[in-house]
Amino acid sequence: MANALNRTEAMTPSPFTPAIVRRDAFGPRPAFRALVAEVDGRLVGYAAFLASYNSDIAARGLWMSDLYVVPALRDRGIGRALVTAVAREAVRRGLTCLEWGVRDSNARARRFYRRLGARVGHARIAALIGRRLAALAGRR
Repeated sequence: MANALNRTEAMTPSPFTPAIVRRDAFGPRPAFRALVAEVDGRLVGYAAFLASYNSDIAARGLWMSDLYVVPALRDRGIGRALVTAVAREAVRRGLTCLEWGVRDSNARARRFYRRLGARVGHARIAALIGRRLAALAGRR
């Protein structure tokens, strides 16, 4: 589903495989957690999240790196249920912040997040990945 999300966002799909999910979400040193949504025994959506810290407000929180619901089942409350479950996890951990990114081009998602009560700002996410990260670190 992460690859489907990348396609939806017009990004090249990553080599995200079930083995990578098992290793990185459920292995001995999990990098993130994932919650899934099912309808009639079929996987129809997921939310991935990890621990974060927001220095603007001096608060520990969760960063929701992915939220995806299959297009045919959107507007049925599945996305809301997933975000609610992540919010509950944040509160359960005693955290006071849940954040995520949303593309400017995704007006539907921005409206959805505002309906949840989220403040959608103007921040952009910058990233150094792979060779560009290594180059800046001095290792080509």
